[in-house]
Amino acid sequence: MKQEDRVLHWIMFKQDNKRFPYRLYIEESPGRFLGLSVQDKWPGPNQKIYCLSRGYSKPEELPDEDPIQDVTIKKISRYGKKLNIILDRKIKKRCWFLFIKKEYKTRPGQYYEQVFWITRSSAVKKRPGAYIPKVKQDIFCEIIVDKRERYPYKFGYAKIKKENLAAGDYALIKYGRIIAVAERKTLDNFLHEIGALDALQASLEEMSLYPFKAVVFESPFSDFMNPKKIKPYKAGFIADILIDLTVRFPQIQFIFCENRKFAREWVYRWFLRINSAEE
Repeated sequence: MKQEDRVLHWIMFKQDNKRFPYRLYIEESPGRFLGLSVQDKWPGPNQKIYCLSRGYSKPEELPDEDPIQDVTIKKISRYGKKLNIILDRKIKKRCWFLFIKKEYKTRPGQYYEQVFWITRSSAVKKRPGAYIPKVKQDIFCEIIVDKRERYPYKFGYAKIKKENLAAGDYALIKYGRIIAVAERKTLDNFLHEIGALDALQASLEEMSLYPFKAVVFESPFSDFMNPKKIKPYKAGFIADILIDLTVRFPQIQFIFCENRKFAREWVYRWFLRINSAEE
């Protein structure tokens, strides 16, 4: 069994603490448990549970006594400050945790962490709105533009470098490495590449090596179905190729925009969101 295929666990113990009577351990990755002191076994309607983070533990560092819960985690994912979890059981299975940094009022520049445990029922009851990480338009963003781009996109407030990219036309740099790549395509460009479909698929395979990847078309999907615009090909043939690519590469986003302007806007905002979420 591959390490990434290992079953992850949600384990809860009782502890001697009136305010936080339970200790929850969430296995984020194999053998790496996030510990939280929590006020209840599960948030009820109209309830958002405040938690205390206890850092990370190894399996041998967990309490010796029998847990009151030991549930398999069906899915776990992090998005910015939000940790989403789906448990493998019929009820009380979906929840998320928000990790928020707050600045001390009397100590500027120093921060503390607040952790909140939320479920769908508590969110619906309180109507807090969806959690969406904020994106500042003036956020520092480092982007590589492929040297072979003749008329490259402009990305406003961003540090731009020009290099030969192994995959994609634009790449987002974070912590000194590429974390997102975007390939832009015009309708004419795509029709030309159909003649060398193996080469197109090979380039998409290479894009798949990066955490975030997208192919952005500068035309709406309807243009690819317009017989006048896709000569000498038939609409059904083009549709089959596009659908085949989305099925063959499910990890890549295929985005159809109205024109070049909207395609550039989508790529820029996509990079900003990823850059913000990876903080």
